[in-house]
Amino acid sequence: MLNERIPGVYKLLGRIEDVAYSNDFMFGQQNAGHIGISISNCDGTESDIKNLVGKHPAVVGIDTLSFYGYEGNFDQLIKVTKELHREGCLITLSAHMPNFSLGGDDFFDYSPNFTDGNIGIRILPGGDLNAKYLRFLDKIAEFASLCVDVDGEPIPMLFRPFHEDNGGWFWWGRKHLPDDKFIELFRYTINYLQDEKGVKSFAYAYSPNGFFDSVKQYMDRYPGDDYIDVLGMDIYRDRPSETDKFYDNLQKSLEVLWAASLEHGKPYAITELGIRVLDSGEGYYEGLAPKDNKIKNWFTEFLSFLSSFEAGSRCSYILTWANFSDQQFWVPYELKNDEGEIVFRHEMCDDFIKFCKDSRILMAP
Repeated sequence: MLNERIPGVYKLLGRIEDVAYSNDFMFGQQNAGHIGISISNCDGTESDIKNLVGKHPAVVGIDTLSFYGYEGNFDQLIKVTKELHREGCLITLSAHMPNFSLGGDDFFDYSPNFTDGNIGIRILPGGDLNAKYLRFLDKIAEFASLCVDVDGEPIPMLFRPFHEDNGGWFWWGRKHLPDDKFIELFRYTINYLQDEKGVKSFAYAYSPNGFFDSVKQYMDRYPGDDYIDVLGMDIYRDRPSETDKFYDNLQKSLEVLWAASLEHGKPYAITELGIRVLDSGEGYYEGLAPKDNKIKNWFTEFLSFLSSFEAGSRCSYILTWANFSDQQFWVPYELKNDEGEIVFRHEMCDDFIKFCKDSRILMAP
C-alpha cells in the first residue's frame, strides 16, 4: 500500500490534478532531454522540442532501459533527470523490463519481443527468478536515491511499470500472466520499493493499452486504489486515414477513463500517444514520415478533438514517444548548420509550433 511519501510527490500529484480539472493539457515526450535528432548536448539542457519552440515539454519520460546501456546510461540519466527537474519538467519513469529468464544471474537480456518463460510467475516470492528480479528493483531504488535536487531532496517521479499489460507483446501481458497474478506482481513491486528499499519519491501510474468499451474492461487488471495514483492509457494511431474511426474509438475510451477517474478519485493521462505511419512510399517509418504525411495538422487537430468534449478536457497530460532517428520520430524537428541556417525543416513544424503555443498546452516554465 502507498505509505507516506516525500512532500514533492504530493506536489507532483497536485500539479497533475489541477490540470485535470482545467481545460489545459501538459504536453510530454519520451527521452526528450537526452535523445533527439537536433540536439548536440545530451544532458537535459536540450530537446528537439526546446530547439524548435524554445521550451522543454512539461512532462518528460525516461526508462529503466537506460540503467543498462540502452537509450543512454545510468550516470547520464541521473544528470538528465536533475537538469529536467531544475527546468521544471515533470518526470515519468517507465520500465521496459528484460526477460529475467535470459542472460544468467548477473545479466539482464533485453531480447525484443521475447515473452516466453512464464516470467511473471517466476519472479514472485518463491520463484526461481525472484532474486534476480529484486536486483533489478534494487537498481531502480538506487536511481531514485541518487536523483536529488540542489538541496539534496529526492526528486519526485511518476513511476509507470508494467504498461500495456492487456496486450501480448510484453511478458507481463494478459496473454502470458493471468489478471490475479499481474495484480499480485504489481503490488509486490510497489511494496518492495517502498517498504524494503525506502523509496518515498514515487507516485504510481497504471496504463493499459487502448481502446476500451467499459470501465470494467479498463479495470480488469487494476492493482487497486491503495497502489495507484494516476490512471493512464497508451494509444497510437497506426496507418492513419480518414476512415480509420480513430477519434470515435478514442472518444469512447476517454469517456471510460473519465468515468473511472471519477469513480476512483484518480486523475488520468494519455501516457503514450502518437501517429505510427508504419509504411511509406520510400521506406519504413515507425512514427511520423519524413515527408508526405497524410495528416499534416495532426497536433492541432488532436488538440481540437481533445478540447471538444468533457472527458477529453479532463485529460491531464499527453506524452508522445521519442525522437530516436530520422526514421523513427514522433515530434517534428528542425536542423541547422553551424552558422544557424536551417538545412532541414519537417513539414509538420508549423502545425506543431502552433500546437505548443496554444494557450491550452502547458510546456515547461
